[in-house]
Amino acid sequence: MVRNESDIIRINVLYHLASGVDRMLVVDNGSTDGTDRALQQLSLQHAGVRWSRNDGPFLPSRVMTKLAREAFEEGADWVVPVDADEFWHAPGGDLRKVLEDADAGVLRARAVNFIQRRSQRESSPDALIHMTRRAASPVGPPGHAQTLVESGQIAFVEKVYPQKCVCRPTAEVQIETGHHSISGAGGPRMRTEEILCLHAPMRSRASLAERITSAGRAAAAGRNPNQGRNRRRLAALQGESAIDKEWEANSYKDGFLDVYGEKHPVVFDPRLQDAVSPFIPRSFWKKLLSPLER
Repeated sequence: MVRNESDIIRINVLYHLASGVDRMLVVDNGSTDGTDRALQQLSLQHAGVRWSRNDGPFLPSRVMTKLAREAFEEGADWVVPVDADEFWHAPGGDLRKVLEDADAGVLRARAVNFIQRRSQRESSPDALIHMTRRAASPVGPPGHAQTLVESGQIAFVEKVYPQKCVCRPTAEVQIETGHHSISGAGGPRMRTEEILCLHAPMRSRASLAERITSAGRAAAAGRNPNQGRNRRRLAALQGESAIDKEWEANSYKDGFLDVYGEKHPVVFDPRLQDAVSPFIPRSFWKKLLSPLER
């Protein structure tokens, strides 16, 4: 389920098709930035892409569960839930083989938050290749880390992110918001290090602003108030100054985050850059490599 992801939706779909996914089922939730047009073009170019538009409330668990059950009815062996800013990655190089060889009904995998450079104000397809940093020492467990985020002691991108799940679907499968948990799948739950979810939660200041807007839509949709602590925190941010401070806390400059006045170190990690680089449009590579941009 996606909304206003025109900068990366094409990269995400092409990346996962190339990784061995046979079909992508996508619901556009009322995009206003051309995401729907990008999906239409992808569906015409690739038989494995099917999309629809739903302008209703932002209810991802309901929508993702419906898609997973559709996939089961159509004979899917595995369902790989994915948000537009997530890229499933097999360090050994073969996502499809990992799934084919797995005995589990649900595989639980680590998610790694990648961090954007401070100067990336606007979203664009090439923004992902600048997300070459991650927290030096991610803080966990997730619940405790979120408390530290809410008190301003660490940035959102510094916390250990909750696990992500893929599953063997059934007619009763239930995918929770964010696919951190899946129930009703066919088989036991197992942890794995053979796949990872590479996560690009704030790829520009503009995407942070969109994230804040989406957080407000989730609250308006009547989502469970006991879930989504960070969504509620973001929805409460008001004004450009508050957004700027949140962006400074979650983007790097000169090797550091600026977490509300304190510098926190980040480390170099090119895994996301390496994964998406083959799917960046040539026009953006040409711009990046031109003499004027050096």
